[in-house]
Amino acid sequence: MAGLLSNKKGQFYILIALLLISYAFGLARHDVPIRKSKDTFQLLHEGYVTEGSAIINNAAYDGANVTERFSAFTNDYLAFARSAEPGFRLVYLLKYKGVLAVGNRLDDGLNVSVGSSSYLVGSGSSSEMSVPASAASFKISGISYDFSFSDEEIQLKAVFRTSDKLTTSVFVKK
Repeated sequence: MAGLLSNKKGQFYILIALLLISYAFGLARHDVPIRKSKDTFQLLHEGYVTEGSAIINNAAYDGANVTERFSAFTNDYLAFARSAEPGFRLVYLLKYKGVLAVGNRLDDGLNVSVGSSSYLVGSGSSSEMSVPASAASFKISGISYDFSFSDEEIQLKAVFRTSDKLTTSVFVKK
């Protein structure tokens, strides 16, 4: 009987030792901060701005039609972006040598005001306006977006938008 009692006493001490070790490990463990990865929408609009700038610079260097090349790039980039983020849409304003190109890649038409004139840019299209662009504005879903242009020869402005059943995210590059 004494052997059986000491055997249970040993099991009890081992159990207490395991509990104390796990408690000490829990106290000593440091939580390593986990860096949150960027969401897809953020990566897409940052990629568009970065790659778009390179396309504009290359087209200007090659002497090509900058607005046409940028419009083709936008179509290709949007096809790529929609494979990762199906609700990804955008509107861009590209000023190049006094010509303002407006690209509407939303699902609806867009009424763009430049100076005292208004222009309707259809969905999925680009429109070039030979107007002195100092400021432009438009509304998307009742929200007004105003952009001003400086004297620089080339400038790119854009509004990026994605939406799903629960949320809508918007990023504006001024």
